[in-house]
Amino acid sequence: MKGLAQGLLAAHRQYGIPKSSILFVVQGGERNVFDQRWLEYELIEGHGVHVVRQTFHELFSSVSISPSGTLSLNLPTYTAPIEISVVYYRAGYGPAEYPTAQHYDLRFQLERSTAIKCPTIPVQLAGGKKIQQVLTEPGILEMFLQDPAKWGDAKTGHQEFSEHDLLEIRDTWVDMWGLDEPTGIARARENAHSLVLKPQREGGGNNVYKANIPPFLDTLPEKEREAWIAMELIRYPRGVKNWLVKAGDARAIEKEVVNELGVFGWVLFRDGEPVKEKEAGWLVRTKGNESDEGGVAVGFSVLDSLVLV
Repeated sequence: MKGLAQGLLAAHRQYGIPKSSILFVVQGGERNVFDQRWLEYELIEGHGVHVVRQTFHELFSSVSISPSGTLSLNLPTYTAPIEISVVYYRAGYGPAEYPTAQHYDLRFQLERSTAIKCPTIPVQLAGGKKIQQVLTEPGILEMFLQDPAKWGDAKTGHQEFSEHDLLEIRDTWVDMWGLDEPTGIARARENAHSLVLKPQREGGGNNVYKANIPPFLDTLPEKEREAWIAMELIRYPRGVKNWLVKAGDARAIEKEVVNELGVFGWVLFRDGEPVKEKEAGWLVRTKGNESDEGGVAVGFSVLDSLVLV
């Protein structure tokens, strides 16, 4: 948690106004509040940086932006406006959080301010499933990792990433394609038993798996196909067991499990170029192998730890 707080702190310091505050944009009735509070306490207790928590609805009446782009909040408990250095989004990742045009306009106003956004709209969109799928298309990886302007030596022809490097990277991927491709639907039907369909959504409960794919495709309007990708299911090691304990259940249950390792980090950009970046930690989620979904907050999986062997 301290590592992630360091990322917000680096952005705050880059903004350059010590007395400014960091804005956490949160959901109303937030269930996942505890890690947010740890970040908040680390910033105030460790570095003297104040955090203000606001929902979209609260921001409708509190936000103001100066002609120069300075983002401020006008709150009844403060005698003067609070200048905001960083906007940290813990809300705003699903379409249900933008029910009106006013919500979209608010996000636009925050985006056009001089405050540093975590994430910006382009960075948020870059995390979409469609981007993952496009990166697997021929020539795309080369465009990023064999660009002479970034990696190569124009005189010698040396490239930072060789063809062998790219083959090794691609060897870690599974097959993906868009449902809007000419054969996208037919391929999804033919290989449904080994696939998952993913929309451009965050969080659990949005994917369609295996036997549920053909009936789902029967009802999917043609105009919505471009919002979905098909992805080959990752083949995981069989026979791995562990004991799972879930909230509200005193029993420990032994199951064959699947593990997912996530690595956290942060990167600070200026004019499209990284200024600072750092790895900040990791998280392991473990679930029974009979479960397709994997979210902890929604009860599909549990937090776990690593044992190096």
